[in-house]
Amino acid sequence: MDLERYNNILVSKREFTQIKITPSVPTPNDNDYKRGYIVRYFVQKVNDTTSPVYEVSSKSHSSFVNNSFYSVVSLDWRLTGSVEQIKESNSNSVKLASERMKAILLYLPNYLQFAKIG
Repeated sequence: MDLERYNNILVSKREFTQIKITPSVPTPNDNDYKRGYIVRYFVQKVNDTTSPVYEVSSKSHSSFVNNSFYSVVSLDWRLTGSVEQIKESNSNSVKLASERMKAILLYLPNYLQFAKIG
């Protein structure tokens, strides 16, 4: 192994161990309900599809985007409408996100989370 490759591995290892995932569940506000949706962000270790999925803040999410050790995904989460509209919309969002992060299907079983029916 050459010295440059060794140093790259050391740098990658240091980057991996320095990142701490801080879970963050959103709290929709009045403006979010007026808009009708929020954006939710998720992170998972890329080399272990059985590792936990973490919901994180937008700021935290952006720190993982260029990190090859983590898979990241964001999705639009519908907040308003009829029960059927909200369920269908959120189900579609989760299915689309599951193409990049399969375990998200297990993390988001309640498609009416945060919903304001009306």
